[in-house]
Amino acid sequence: MHIEPIIINDDDGDEERQEEYLAPGISTVIDLTGDDSSHKPRVPSTAFSLHSAPPLGCSLSQYRYCGGLLQTGVAVEMPAIPELHQASFLYIKSIIHEPGRGVFLSGLPLTRTRHLRGMLPRLRNELCLIHEVSNDDGRPADEQALIKLEVTKVIGARALYFTNADFPEKRYPQGVHSTVSEIEQKGILVCRWRYRLAYRNRPARGKSQPPEEFGLEHLSRKDASSAPYRVSDVKRRNTWRGGKTRGGAFHPHRPADREFTVDVEVEPDLACPSESEDLWEDRRPQQQYTFADMFCGAGGASCGAEMAGFLVKLGCDNSPHACETYRHRFSGSELREMDIFQFILEDSDSTLRVDVMHLSPPCQFWSPAHTIPGANDDANIASLFSCHELVKKLRPRLFTLEQTFGILHPRFEHYFNALIHGFTQYGYSVRWKIVNLIIWGCPSKRRRLVMIGSCPGEKLPPFPPPTHSRSPQPGDGTRPYVTVREALRKIKPENTMQYPLHSCWRERWCPDIPLQRTITCSGGIGNYHYSGRRYFNLREYATLQGFPVDYEFRSSNVKKQIGNAFPPCVVKTLYKHIEHWLLSTDHIRFLEGEKDGFSGSDERKSIDAHVLEVDSDEDDDQPEYLGQRVLSSSVGSPLSDGYSSRPHEMEFDTQRQRDIIFPACIDANQRHHIRYVDLTGPIDLT
Repeated sequence: MHIEPIIINDDDGDEERQEEYLAPGISTVIDLTGDDSSHKPRVPSTAFSLHSAPPLGCSLSQYRYCGGLLQTGVAVEMPAIPELHQASFLYIKSIIHEPGRGVFLSGLPLTRTRHLRGMLPRLRNELCLIHEVSNDDGRPADEQALIKLEVTKVIGARALYFTNADFPEKRYPQGVHSTVSEIEQKGILVCRWRYRLAYRNRPARGKSQPPEEFGLEHLSRKDASSAPYRVSDVKRRNTWRGGKTRGGAFHPHRPADREFTVDVEVEPDLACPSESEDLWEDRRPQQQYTFADMFCGAGGASCGAEMAGFLVKLGCDNSPHACETYRHRFSGSELREMDIFQFILEDSDSTLRVDVMHLSPPCQFWSPAHTIPGANDDANIASLFSCHELVKKLRPRLFTLEQTFGILHPRFEHYFNALIHGFTQYGYSVRWKIVNLIIWGCPSKRRRLVMIGSCPGEKLPPFPPPTHSRSPQPGDGTRPYVTVREALRKIKPENTMQYPLHSCWRERWCPDIPLQRTITCSGGIGNYHYSGRRYFNLREYATLQGFPVDYEFRSSNVKKQIGNAFPPCVVKTLYKHIEHWLLSTDHIRFLEGEKDGFSGSDERKSIDAHVLEVDSDEDDDQPEYLGQRVLSSSVGSPLSDGYSSRPHEMEFDTQRQRDIIFPACIDANQRHHIRYVDLTGPIDLT
C-alpha cells in the first residue's frame, strides 16, 4: 500500500475539506445524503426477526417451556443479538403460536449498559431498552421496536424491573448472591434507560443504512413497572437543580411569596404549599427563560437565543477579539473572558442556575488523518470533556450542543461516546443527529452535529421540524430554502462593514440557491461573490452565516469570528422550538402576540401532542417548586446521593475506569501539519 504525505494548512479554512474527507466514513454511522440506495439488506441472526408486521397465528396468554411459565410482562434471557447492541434479554409483550412453525415470543429487546460502548455507566445488572423505529411509521415506538424470538432460543426467565429512579436506588439487593457470576446469572435486572435509533423510513431500517437520529433517554415515572419502582420526576429534578420557575427564571416583577427555598432531602409534598404542576397559568409580562452561552465566541448562539425570546444571562470565552464583540453586543449580560476551566473552578460552591445552556466546544478538526501531535491537543480534548462539568456547574433544565460532524467518524467513537457518558452519568437524557442547517433557515450549507439534552426529571424535547425545504408541498409547513440573493438583498449600504474588497476572476454562478460551500474561519474554499469578480465582503459573509445585517463586530479577526459562529437564524429556529416546548411542559399559556415567532400551527400541535403523550401519567399530585435550593451534602456526584460508593456495594465493572481515559489525537492549533492519507482508494478533497 502506497502512503504519501499531504500538506494541509489548518488556517486556510480546511474544515470543509476535512469534513468532505470524513463524510464517507461517517456515512457508515449516519447517512448524510439520503440518496444512497445501494446498501445491502440487513440480515438478522436466525434467533430473531424484526416485528414490522402484525403477528400471524393465534395469541397465547401463557406458555410453559422447560418447566417455566412464560407470559406477558415476563423477561427472558436469550442469545445475544449483535445487530441490536448484543441485546440478550427480551421483555415479553405477546406470545404467538404460528401453525406449522411453532411458538414465538414478541417483545422488546434489552442489552446490558456495558454493551453501549461507554455511552452509559457500566453498572452491574443495569439494562437499557433498544428501540429501533422508522420516522415514517405512525405506530407507537413500543410497537415498532418489537422483535420476534423463537421460544426454543429462550435460556431462562429473569426478574426485571423498570424504574425512573436514579442509580443506585432500586438496584438489586446486596448480599443475596455471593459471587459476581451468580449476580450476573441470577440477580435482579433493572432498566432505567431507553436507546432510540430512528431510521428515515422502513426500507432504510431493513437495510444497512444507518439511523438518522439517536437518543438515550432516561425512563420517566410513567415507564416504571409499579409503584415501588416509581419516583416523582419533580423530586428527581429538585434533587438535581433545586426545582424550576414555570415560564422562565427571569421575572423582574416576581412577587416575594413566589420565592422560597427547597430542601432537596425533603419529600416534595412536604416541602412547600400545595400547588399542582398540572394547572395551567398565564405567563407573566416580561418573564423569560434564562440562557448561558459557553464557548460563546462573537455571540452567534446568544443572538439567536435572544431573538427567540430568551434572556442571555451569561457567556464565556477566552478569545479577546470575540469577547470584544460579545461585550459590545450583549452589554447587559455577564461575560467571563477566561479559560473554560478557570470558569469551572471559579466559585465552585456557586448555585448559579440557568434554564437552558448552549455548548460549542472548539474541537473542529476531528480528522482520521491527524498523525502528528499538536501543541493544543490536550487542551482541545479537555475542552470537549469540560462540557459535562459545565452541566454539573450550571445544572440547566435543557442544553444544546453544536459540533462538527467529524466527531462521529468511527475512529473517534471513543471520544464521542465519552462525551455522551459525561451527560448520562448525571442522569441527563440526550438526543443527537446531523443537520444540514439550511433546513432551519441558514442561507449556506452547513452540516453540523446538533444535540439536545434534558436534566433528571425533565422531558426531552424532539428536534424542531424543517422550516425550509427544496420543494415545499402544501401543508408541510416549510418554505423554500433561503437563497444567496434573498439573504444579501437585506444588506443596506449603511450596514456594510468598510473593509477592502478583494477582486477575483471566476465563473459567474446563480445566486438563487443556498451557498453551496460551508463558511469557515477563512471564508471557506471556493466561496466568492456570484458576480465572479470579487470575494464576499465581511458583511456578506456574516449575513450568509445567519447574522442580522446590523450585527456589529469589533476588534480584528472578524472573518474568524463569523466562521466560528453557530448561525443565529438557525439558533432562533431551534430555541423558539425549545421555548414553546418549555412553556408546554410548564403548562404556561402564551401571552397575546407571543405565538407570532412560531413556525406554524402544525409544530405547535406536534409539541402539544408530544407533551400530552409524556404527560399521560405525570405527577398530578406533586407540587412545583420555585426559587432557590439548599444544596444537600450528598448532591454533586451522580452516584452518591447518600449511598455508599464502596466497591463491594456499588459493584462497578472494573473496566469502567479504563474506558473513559483516551489518548490524545485531536489537533486544532491552526498551523501546518503532515497528514498521511491512503492513496490507494478514492479520496475527495474538493
